[in-house]
Amino acid sequence: MGRKLTALADRRGVITFQDEPKAPEGLIAFARGWSKPLREHVEVNARHAYDGKTLLVPGIPEARHDDDAMDALERFGLLIKMRLDGQQGWPV
Repeated sequence: MGRKLTALADRRGVITFQDEPKAPEGLIAFARGWSKPLREHVEVNARHAYDGKTLLVPGIPEARHDDDAMDALERFGLLIKMRLDGQQGWPV
């Protein structure tokens, strides 16, 4: 299966991955799972920045308020959890 990873995002919506479950200052963890499926689901469902490399949480870059950004992050985290659990559809 490999190793477990944590997916995290900052206030700009930039997604990073790390081995540790604890989020460093300025980042919020939104999903944890086996490396390969976690990366695949995040990469498929994330927005891709203009540089073609940076992954973004949909809804965060354009969020005008922190509450809106947190709502977008929670929704994206639920979507990734659904995908990791083999579920289709969208979180409500």
